[in-house]
Amino acid sequence: MSLRVRNIGVVASVMVSLAAASAAQNISHADTIRQMLVRLHDNGEFTGSVLVATDGKPVYREAIGSTPDDSRSLLTRPSNIASLAKGFTAIAVMMLAERRKLRYDDPMGSYVPELASATPSITIRHLLTHTSGIPDVGDLGIDRPDLRNRDLVDAVRAQHDGFARPGAKYRYSNTGYMLLAMVVEKASGRPFDAFLHENVFDPLAMTSTRLADGSRSPGIATGAGGYVSTVDDLLKWDRALNTGSLVRASTFAEALKPAKVAEGTTTYGFGWNVAERNGDTYRWHTGNDAGQRAFLGRRLRDRITVIILTAGDSRRLEIADAIVDILHDRPYQPPRLSIARKLLPVIETKGIDAALALYEQLRTNDARTYDFSEPELNGLGYTLLNKGSNADALRVFALNTERFPSSSNAFDSLGEALAKAGKRDEAVRAYTRAIELDANNLNARTMLRQLTNATRK
Repeated sequence: MSLRVRNIGVVASVMVSLAAASAAQNISHADTIRQMLVRLHDNGEFTGSVLVATDGKPVYREAIGSTPDDSRSLLTRPSNIASLAKGFTAIAVMMLAERRKLRYDDPMGSYVPELASATPSITIRHLLTHTSGIPDVGDLGIDRPDLRNRDLVDAVRAQHDGFARPGAKYRYSNTGYMLLAMVVEKASGRPFDAFLHENVFDPLAMTSTRLADGSRSPGIATGAGGYVSTVDDLLKWDRALNTGSLVRASTFAEALKPAKVAEGTTTYGFGWNVAERNGDTYRWHTGNDAGQRAFLGRRLRDRITVIILTAGDSRRLEIADAIVDILHDRPYQPPRLSIARKLLPVIETKGIDAALALYEQLRTNDARTYDFSEPELNGLGYTLLNKGSNADALRVFALNTERFPSSSNAFDSLGEALAKAGKRDEAVRAYTRAIELDANNLNARTMLRQLTNATRK
């Protein structure tokens, strides 16, 4: 009997030691994560809140701001999650599919009859996976606040002849998710926001998740974004997705299968990107809206969830990858710093020639520290263009086309800057090249047509 007591004591002692070691490791991990975020904050690369959970339980939850009061506010104040809300739209469709109110392969026109003749081959599945061929609202010329469903329908109906074939390839489209919200309303008989509150937010006690403007008038387009939330509410949402609280596991499993496309590749399922990373299935989505950014990613095998809400731009995907490596005690690569943010003050104080010389120097000698991707130069060019520094903007956009000669977007942006500078012929050449690289670049087509018509007059 005494031997058994001693064994129990040993086991208990070992368990306490293991628990203490685990707690100490979590503290170490949290400290490392904090140090990384503070470094980014000190470089102007991060201000916001982060929640990291393993198996649904938080192991790091903190906001990094300019002051302690700012940090506390950031952690609990609802932030615009933008396109991260597409997961809400997708789950609403999945719920209705389980209730046999719709089927994924139903024609979209069955629920939006005004588009039945214009889009007969587009299905709900196409809309969910961004393979419908319907361009984004910007390419349709209707990207504006308080966009109405009527405007959306009219634009799709008027321009459908120029759409890519449904199922041909992946093309991200907020338009498609706005149409899905209309499908949800038709199939459920409830306003879209009311359906989400009754079936998702209220059952999960997501009390800080709501429309960004407080309410939406009837007929205002939604479904692609427009919601605010907190890291705590988003953890409740993530838990529900992985415990079958909202839809059956078999239903959600279908959402995690990227679409099949005839051209190119895609990682997009129903409201989520899905890919393999380090032998694990990785589900994630981002959101961008004006000055706010969002991210939610989950490693399914490791059961690691990373939620990020920021004020201003940040390298959320790189931050999330680094956090996962930290939790696994692996060497991690700190997120790269913005080359655009590095160059802007140089342009303002020393001129564009000095900035472009520094760009080439850093690209040669410090490529792992800074981000030299196409969006960096593109964003810098638009910052300069909006400041009225047209000549400097042209230099940056031109450099972007040299660095990324296969990018339709780079030539589209160059065309815009050339047109604003009154260099019509050069703008025509830039837009023409953008179309050669992407025949579905509707903005380039529209601008080229406008420039051509202006010349004829």
